[in-house]
Amino acid sequence: MKKVTGKIILVDDQAFEKHLLKDALYDKNWDIEVEYFNNAKDALKHLKKNADEIFLIISDMNMPGMSGMEFKKTIDRDDFLRQKSIPFIFVCNDPDREKMLEAYQYRVQGYFSKPDTVEKQADMLEIIVQYWISCSHPMKDDITTENPQNF
Repeated sequence: MKKVTGKIILVDDQAFEKHLLKDALYDKNWDIEVEYFNNAKDALKHLKKNADEIFLIISDMNMPGMSGMEFKKTIDRDDFLRQKSIPFIFVCNDPDREKMLEAYQYRVQGYFSKPDTVEKQADMLEIIVQYWISCSHPMKDDITTENPQNF
């Protein structure tokens, strides 16, 4: 497996989700840094002022204050953040078809039910991480016209 460059940003008002994610990464022997925010406003401030490479954003949909959907919409409206092309995944406790359809209108890259065990979380993460490691991405250094197999 290719090495993951960048952090995973986890935005969830439930602190135990951070531990579940870290345990799942540990189960897969992945050394991926996780930066946790318990609300979308703090995550947004961090993304705007920080030049860190971000591999993936995983966000809860239902949070007090700024919802996950508002967080995604705000990223899409911000030229600087939109151009970073950070993959954005929603996780939620109560999957809802209407919310899912709305999420995909804003180009979300995934919509998942929250796993209830570390093992299920690890399996879900393996699918997500493997996909985004393999996927060509505008912010990756290896995409050039001289290297067409990466297009």
